[in-house]
Amino acid sequence: MGTGTRHYQLFLWIATALWLVAAIAAVIDRDTLNATAWFGFAAAGGLAASGATERSKGLTYLAIVLLVAAVAILIGVFLVAD
Repeated sequence: MGTGTRHYQLFLWIATALWLVAAIAAVIDRDTLNATAWFGFAAAGGLAASGATERSKGLTYLAIVLLVAAVAILIGVFLVAD
């Protein structure tokens, strides 16, 4: 594992932790759709940061679907928001 990969994984772990904090904040705020989207980001980030997506094509597709679904939910929430 090269230095570039370690920096990539470190960035993903930090982003995953921040997405998890955002998800917990949305749960505390009782905002179900935002919480679902942020948990989707955290799950996809966890899969990518752990290296599971490099070993399994199915998990790679799962991470992509989680990211697309999370973005779609957040775009929908922001478009419908007052």
